[in-house]
Amino acid sequence: MSTLIQPPAQPAPPGGRMVRMLGAVSLICGLLIVGTNVVTKDRIRQNQETIMRDSVAELLPGISKQIIYGVQSNGELKILPGLEEGGQRVFAGYDGSGKLLGIVIESSARGYADLIQAMYAYSPEKQAITGFKVVDMRETPGLGDRTRSDPDFLANFKYLDATIVDGKPANPVKVVKHGSKKNAWEIDAISGATISSRAVGKLIGTSVQDVIPVVRKNLDRIEKGQ
Repeated sequence: MSTLIQPPAQPAPPGGRMVRMLGAVSLICGLLIVGTNVVTKDRIRQNQETIMRDSVAELLPGISKQIIYGVQSNGELKILPGLEEGGQRVFAGYDGSGKLLGIVIESSARGYADLIQAMYAYSPEKQAITGFKVVDMRETPGLGDRTRSDPDFLANFKYLDATIVDGKPANPVKVVKHGSKKNAWEIDAISGATISSRAVGKLIGTSVQDVIPVVRKNLDRIEKGQ
């Protein structure tokens, strides 16, 4: 009598139970991500708006009111209800009587490691930049990040000439070697942080060329808060 030889048992394919479990876990994770985004989105926006408004108040001491303008592609300004809309923004600051005290402009440029995002104060009366603040950066600690704290570097922006003639800067903003500044439109670079210094010079120079002429064009509206 012959004996039947059974083939070796094959491993069972993955069961439907495991597939269903993985699907459920993926669904739950997706819902958690979406829910977290919905819950935190408004809070993040509110925090960003608070930081911006506080920075404007720091750059324009004494203001009681702020109006946010968006720079339009046609060279006009549009009053914005908040920071929801992207694009180039300009902040006008007024005292208690409604007098324009100054303007703060956003700008950014790539530094050594990442983008440097900054805001600077502009005085239409003096046609000069009168303050500067880095609001976000990821530059090398101790070197590039000195653009936000080095007193000698920040002194460049107590009065940085930004005169506009016929819609263009009379003297383009220029970064010069540390210790060689001679003119009011030059930025004295930080020794050892030349790339970051040049990034700041670029973000301000580009903004002076592209945004301040728009501010000058719409200055009557801004002064009236319209």
